[in-house]
Amino acid sequence: MKTNLAEVGARGVDSLEFSQSGTAAQATSLKASGIDFVVGYLGVVNPTRLGYVLSADLAFVPTTLAATVFDGDRSVSQCKALGLPAGMTVWLDLEGNTICKMSTPELIGKINGWASAIKTAGYEPGLYVGAPQPLTSEELYKLAVVRYWDSLSREADRFGRLAEPSCGWCMWQMNPSLKWRNTGLLVDVDIIGKDFLGRLPSWACA
Repeated sequence: MKTNLAEVGARGVDSLEFSQSGTAAQATSLKASGIDFVVGYLGVVNPTRLGYVLSADLAFVPTTLAATVFDGDRSVSQCKALGLPAGMTVWLDLEGNTICKMSTPELIGKINGWASAIKTAGYEPGLYVGAPQPLTSEELYKLAVVRYWDSLSREADRFGRLAEPSCGWCMWQMNPSLKWRNTGLLVDVDIIGKDFLGRLPSWACA
């Protein structure tokens, strides 16, 4: 495996179902249908399914499950167990009622602690911003993460205002979950672009 910059306009899927039980045939069908990358869930996807992704000439993007435990060391161990190369973007999934009950300083500290462990291990920390989440645009941008992924939801902060980092997003979730063509997989579809600073995320390729 090697780390490459993602490509503008690349289309991918994030699918817990594929992480849990995806097959080589499904990976091949994803590629044939115009998909360029697969998002896999750390702690769920295993080396066999990662191999299916790479063998189908798809790129691989890792993310945590929805964050209630911000354990950077565990995320690093999960990345290393998959053999993921240094330099690639690892995403933290930020959404859910549990995080909204945390104090703002506590939540920021947990995210930054996670990001620090990811950086120290040689990876690039990114943040998927879902809903609900309580942080303001300014708080999001000041976090220790360096890439942002926009969920399909309207992300509002704890004051009900639109929340988006001033650097913008480099990955966008495009639609509600759907069964993807002839694969039978339940997926969300994502697309890659440059943020306002001209930055792209990085992914793993064969």
